[in-house]
Amino acid sequence: MTPFQPVRLRDHIWHKSGEIKSVCVTACLTALGVPLNSYHYTGHANCSRRESILRRNGYCVRSRMSALGKQKTVGNARKVIRKLNDPAGTYYLVVVVYGGKGHALLLNDEGQTVVDTAPRKMDKRKIVSIKACFKS
Repeated sequence: MTPFQPVRLRDHIWHKSGEIKSVCVTACLTALGVPLNSYHYTGHANCSRRESILRRNGYCVRSRMSALGKQKTVGNARKVIRKLNDPAGTYYLVVVVYGGKGHALLLNDEGQTVVDTAPRKMDKRKIVSIKACFKS
């Protein structure tokens, strides 16, 4: 499965309810082929809304946090992902927290970055969630 061209919003979309459609999650979801108009909110770092959106669009979503062990950084996750026994073509939706802000990025089954709207050379951002996403 080849990812689609991600849609990059110019800025976050804040709704009156306080809900958000964020730049980073939108880029990750659209790279997986989820239509931009199929959801209104992407949620915050500790929200499961992203997983619900993916499931509605034909994806199986499974947590891989236990596979990371104690070193829960993006750099370590890249190594661990290569060793996982997930189906070929699996993508990993990674949610990190740094500087008090949440951020999402998408990695492929080789641990390479597919989408990251705030890339780093040395990636030591702390992972709060990592989900394996593959078509059901």
